[in-house]
Amino acid sequence: MINTILPLRECELFRSLDDEELSRIAILCSEIELPEGTRLIREGQPAGSLYIVTAGKIALHKSLGSHPSMMRGATTVSFCQPDQIVGWSALVEPYVYTLSATAWERSTLLVIQASLLRRAMVINPDIGFRIMRCLSEVISRRLHQVAQALTAERGNLATEI
Repeated sequence: MINTILPLRECELFRSLDDEELSRIAILCSEIELPEGTRLIREGQPAGSLYIVTAGKIALHKSLGSHPSMMRGATTVSFCQPDQIVGWSALVEPYVYTLSATAWERSTLLVIQASLLRRAMVINPDIGFRIMRCLSEVISRRLHQVAQALTAERGNLATEI
C-alpha cells in the first residue's frame, strides 16, 4: 500500500488529501500495464473505472463522426502523463466516457473502481468535496483542450478543401 500512496499524493485529483485519507483510497487501487497502442477506454462506453497514470503517456481522442467506435474519424485532443487522471467521467453522472484513451507508449496506471470511490466520497463528504473540487479543475482544463483541438481540426479541414 505504501507504493500506492506516493502516486496518489502526486495525483492531480488527490493532492489535497493527507496520508491517512490517501490510505483509504489506496486500498481501492490496483495496477495495470499497457503496451503501446492498447485501447484503455472507448468514448460512449459506461465509465466504470478511474485511471491514474504513473508511468508512460496516454492519448485522449474525440470522435469527429456520429459513431464514437470509429477511431478513423477521431482527433487526439490531449495527452495524460504521470500524476494525471484518465476517465474522470467515472465520477460524474451519467458515468459514460466522453473520450477514448489509448496508450501512446508503454504505460503503467493505477485503476480505481469508480463505484467504490464514489461510495467513499459519500461516506466522507469532506474528502468527497476536496476530490470534486480538484476534479472540476481537471474537467475545465480538458474542456479547453478539446475545444482547442477541435478548432484546430476544423481549421485543418478548411485548408484541405
